[in-house]
Amino acid sequence: MFQLQWISAGVIVGMLIACIVVPPTRKQIAVPSPHDTDVFHTDTGCVRTHAIEVPCGEEADSFNLLASLGKK
Repeated sequence: MFQLQWISAGVIVGMLIACIVVPPTRKQIAVPSPHDTDVFHTDTGCVRTHAIEVPCGEEADSFNLLASLGKK
């Protein structure tokens, strides 16, 4: 009824199709560098960032304080 050679051939072809069609995703949490153009996968979708370097202000801690106020 089932032939082992056709089952193994189907598994191999399926793995090849899955590797080509489904792109690899980035699993670790990372901050994008200015030269990083990869796609980041988030809970709500995919994001491609274009980060640029900006000079730090006199009070760099205030940026962290403002960011932490939005998280509750």
